[in-house]
Amino acid sequence: MITSQAAPFFAELAAGHAGPPIPEEKLVYFRTRSRNRLFHFILSKFVAEQKKGLTKAALARRIGKSPEVINRWLGSPSNLRVDSISDLLIGISAEELAPASELLLEQTARNYRPWDDGEIKIEKVETKTSAETVKLSLHKAA
Repeated sequence: MITSQAAPFFAELAAGHAGPPIPEEKLVYFRTRSRNRLFHFILSKFVAEQKKGLTKAALARRIGKSPEVINRWLGSPSNLRVDSISDLLIGISAEELAPASELLLEQTARNYRPWDDGEIKIEKVETKTSAETVKLSLHKAA
């Protein structure tokens, strides 16, 4: 009996330049992932400077944008232009973007859970059936 095995997520990428076309849904996935990463990077810069007194209104004034635009840019991930990203970083923290990238095929798993490798063991389990709660005591395995 022949059983089919699901193709690995990076199959088209691993095939190299002569490989099959990369499916649109995979391209959309990585576009979204990049947008989210960039958004969280910029937002973390803003939050750090906000603790030092920066406001969205001050940022808007400094880079010549309306407060509504700043609210939109810092409100959720969007497809910002490179010029907008540059303006935000200059206005927020006087920084310039220094791009870097990682080879997808050489990355380690990001959804790492220590208990998958046996690094954490369950030492004691206490249950209270009346409250329907479970208490787990986790300790690193020796």
